[in-house]
Amino acid sequence: MAMALIMILSLVLIAALLFVFWLMMLIDSITRKFKDSSDKVIWVIINIFLGILGALIYYFVVFYKDKNKSIKWLWWTLLVLGILAIISFIVFVSLLVNLKAG
Repeated sequence: MAMALIMILSLVLIAALLFVFWLMMLIDSITRKFKDSSDKVIWVIINIFLGILGALIYYFVVFYKDKNKSIKWLWWTLLVLGILAIISFIVFVSLLVNLKAG
């Protein structure tokens, strides 16, 4: 029972991180200045309809190759979310252990 809850919580945390990544790529595609206005529409549609796959494609095709744009905010955001996820996971597991022991 406890293992199932831990697994579900882990999947929820991974899904939350993937959602934040997708949202950041969507926001970047909306706010980015493209050479052609149709490029913006195409990338926004790709990000919306393909979800995380569209965000990964956008990241490697557009976002990663842009040397002028700093991606420090992306990594700092993911780092903070990862740390919060790990802390939440540890607290949840310790609560489960304490409930089961007591």
